[in-house]
Amino acid sequence: MPALTGRFEHSVDDKNRMFVPSRFREQLTEEAGKRFHLAKGADGCLWVFLPSQWEKFVADASAKDFKSPETKRAFVRELFSRSAEPMLDEQGRITLPQHLKESAGLKKDLVVLGVGSRAEIWDKATLEKREKAASKDFDKVISSIDL
Repeated sequence: MPALTGRFEHSVDDKNRMFVPSRFREQLTEEAGKRFHLAKGADGCLWVFLPSQWEKFVADASAKDFKSPETKRAFVRELFSRSAEPMLDEQGRITLPQHLKESAGLKKDLVVLGVGSRAEIWDKATLEKREKAASKDFDKVISSIDL
């Protein structure tokens, strides 16, 4: 499965619909899928998975060693209750459920980032603040790789 890559700016309409980047729609079609998987992500974004990557993520997360059965139950409860499977419409849009939109603080202007095994949907203003803060960290890490 090719990695999800790229940066795309979109907006959400009054019906909570947003366009999915065509590259991601093509990869969904290659999997013979019609639905993406959305989940509350880390750092204030939504995670978007192709079906195959969602299955892998769930399997990997389930195999993790949790500190206690209670912690695992809380994680599973949060993961699945804050996820959805929006279907692409004829125009290449998905509808963002209101509870997920609110949990990520998404407003009108969005940025969709391909980050390998998933994509992330960010509120544009929130992402810009995070990117300014993370720029120095990226420079340090890339320097240490020394390619």
